[in-house]
Amino acid sequence: MPPPKISASELELDVQAYYDAAGNKSEAARARGLKRRTYTDRLTLAEQELGIILGKVADGRVAPHVAEELKRPEEGHIKRYILTSLQNNTHLHPGFNNLLGLVDYYDNLPKASCELMVGTFSYQKAAFGRKAVKRNTFKGDEFDTEWYAPEAEQYINDKMVALAPALVWNGHMNILPTNKHPLTDFDNYNGRMSNIVPHAQIAMESVASMPDEAAKLNFSTGTIGQLNYIQKRAGIIAEQRHSYGAVLVEVNSSGSWWVRQLHIDEDDAICDIGPDGTVGGIRAQGGEVLEEDIVEAINWGDAHASEMDMWVRELGWGKGGMLDQLRPRYQFMNDLFSMRSRGHWDMKKFHTMYKKHLEGEESVEDEIQITADFLTEADRDFCETIVVPSNHDLHLERWLQEADFRLDHTNAKYFCFLQYNLLDQIDHGNRSFNVLEFALGNQGAARARYLDIDESFVICHDTPKGGIECGLHGHNGSNGARGSTQGLTKLGRGINKGHDHTAAIRLNVYSAGACAATFPYMNGPHSHSITHTATFKNGTRQQLTMWDAKFRA
Repeated sequence: MPPPKISASELELDVQAYYDAAGNKSEAARARGLKRRTYTDRLTLAEQELGIILGKVADGRVAPHVAEELKRPEEGHIKRYILTSLQNNTHLHPGFNNLLGLVDYYDNLPKASCELMVGTFSYQKAAFGRKAVKRNTFKGDEFDTEWYAPEAEQYINDKMVALAPALVWNGHMNILPTNKHPLTDFDNYNGRMSNIVPHAQIAMESVASMPDEAAKLNFSTGTIGQLNYIQKRAGIIAEQRHSYGAVLVEVNSSGSWWVRQLHIDEDDAICDIGPDGTVGGIRAQGGEVLEEDIVEAINWGDAHASEMDMWVRELGWGKGGMLDQLRPRYQFMNDLFSMRSRGHWDMKKFHTMYKKHLEGEESVEDEIQITADFLTEADRDFCETIVVPSNHDLHLERWLQEADFRLDHTNAKYFCFLQYNLLDQIDHGNRSFNVLEFALGNQGAARARYLDIDESFVICHDTPKGGIECGLHGHNGSNGARGSTQGLTKLGRGINKGHDHTAAIRLNVYSAGACAATFPYMNGPHSHSITHTATFKNGTRQQLTMWDAKFRA
């Protein structure tokens, strides 16, 4: 009977013990509870399975790495950095030339400069030799010497530098490209500073902050290197997560910064919303950068119209704001209605309800009117508004299901009005009647399409992997489970979602934030940000965070 297979996670612990013990194998073996011979054999196996080389450990430092601070741009100027990664012994993707074209475009704008930084990472393909690939496909000793694509060498920056007062480029990081979630355990890294790390996957995570602080955001870059993995299970799966592209950082003279993703598509093109003042976006392809109408959709962070920050409303939907600049074909509203006036979680809280009474926030009809007015303000001829069924939207029907209108003098008449119309529709066989749609329409809201629960709405059908699903709010998972960003990665299609107010990119799922920094019911640290997801017609996406009353520098 063959010995049991040792998992990669166990081998990683063996390697960590080796380094923790400063290369003392006897001490490391004791720490792992293994005999020295067994432990030594496992280190040999770790070198093969993980693609690493363990040498003697004879190094150390008293303090961790500290970022070198870069100079801020002059008053009125914008400094941009395009950050990506590259694996050793790997040829460049053809889209690298378009990335260089985008660097030149931004570098030649008035009062602006742009710099490309490439962080390297190593991956030992040669460890298995012939055993790394299928039979009759071994190419010999091509990986014996470490090298990096000469076209990119002048841009390599493997240092740790602060691009802005609260944003660090961690070029010194060396994360295996097979790592499924490259930002795991970066929550506390560099304290309150946000981080960008070089890695073959584009990812984003939000880290909880105190209510009076902005969320900490961590990013990984994607890569300009071609697929170059050991053809075992981990490597073959990692090929599907491999992201060609980079991230773009914009920094102004006050030190405020914005980060967005630059994906390289199947035609080697790169789409971006472009610099301030651009309408529709820009595309870098074939050595040119052209301004084009390329935005397919915006998935706004959860709206909560009655609780939305007014500066967000103005920046997003005011005349000449984000919607008018990006001109998407669709805009998706998640948690359009908040039900703050009679939320079920507050109904048994006497003091909370008393405060709402004093502040004039008890009327459901008034809240419906606020939401209807917002929907009308957001209406555009060039854009279709899609309302995604969301948990807060459904609270209106829950109120009609559970509340006793006899105990609510403020809302009794409106309750009975909505209840009558809901029951009348049920009488006439309309089982999909949307009471929120009826209520908003009755208050004069502009046109919109309201999706049914579990109704699919896929955009960018003609793009690889079957387009992007936008009909899921995110509060429901699969097989009756509660929703989560990580859980929805298993559906096999790109997803744009909302719900948790926490901006994230996890594999194929982009999660937007919210349209308010805080909410009355929140307590303690949170990872919320005012972040929206833009999808281009080629199916690539960007996370756009509103900060300092802007969504780009």
